[in-house]
Amino acid sequence: MNVAITGISGMVGSHFIKQFSKDSGDGEKPNVRALIREGSVIDHLEAFEDVDYVIGGLEDKESLAKLVDGMEVLIHLAHYPGPVNSTDELVKVNVNGSFDLLEAARKARVKQVVFMSSCTVFGQVLPTVDADHPLDESHPVMPSSLYGAIKSSIESFCHYHHKSRSFNVTILRPVTIYGVKPQIDKSEWFNTIDYLATNYNVDLKGSTKYVSIDSVTQALQKVVGNPDCSGKAYHLIDGHIHNLDLGQMILDLVDSFGEIEGIKGEEGVPMSNQAVKDLGVEFQGQEGITEYIKLVHKLQTTYGGERLLDKW
Repeated sequence: MNVAITGISGMVGSHFIKQFSKDSGDGEKPNVRALIREGSVIDHLEAFEDVDYVIGGLEDKESLAKLVDGMEVLIHLAHYPGPVNSTDELVKVNVNGSFDLLEAARKARVKQVVFMSSCTVFGQVLPTVDADHPLDESHPVMPSSLYGAIKSSIESFCHYHHKSRSFNVTILRPVTIYGVKPQIDKSEWFNTIDYLATNYNVDLKGSTKYVSIDSVTQALQKVVGNPDCSGKAYHLIDGHIHNLDLGQMILDLVDSFGEIEGIKGEEGVPMSNQAVKDLGVEFQGQEGITEYIKLVHKLQTTYGGERLLDKW
């Protein structure tokens, strides 16, 4: 299988290529081509020497055409965060650039596009959503943040191409993804773990919907090359946790003399992950968070915040 990827140097891309580059059931490794920006740090990807890198970006049409030429599948993970001088530039690179990428895929006769969107496309939630009727993939998209609006715009381009039969489209919508990053101190909840492990007091507010990087990479593997996923969107959510409860979990696991204080957040909008479960994606619940905290604490106490190539 010939697969093009944007965003390979990020957390999702890095963890995905770990799994995807292994031999498939028929003993053949996929042929992977990845778009990276000039100067991108990819030392953590050196083990995957068979990846064909194209230097460029979403604003560079020539590099986009090179990326998808001769490819069967495009996995679009990249979101350009900056540095940008204005909101206009952020929108232009991500929205216009993604449109150009999809057009390049159409011209190259790519068969499938997998787009990593976000559950932030849901800003306003209908009053019909409750515990008995959780928010699922059929809920209308009404973003209330710029990030959600950008993702929603790209989803619309994907639907347009799918309806035009340019290629098959599958959309994944994760909530907050936790997982170890090559630069360990950038990992989700690292600072809270670090402060409590060194006996500082921490003030915690709010709550978090979460999903592990393992579940996200599972979902990617399940949908790539799968015709049954054509035209569908999938929510990637494991559960919901109050940050005060998360802090207590950390206290119990790292044997800290620190203290936590604050207020619990809202219960959060109930969301369904049944569609992706039906594909065979597994979720670890709070047990997964427990193991993740242990791992981050071990890495934190052993290596601090160093960038590591073989520990993530």
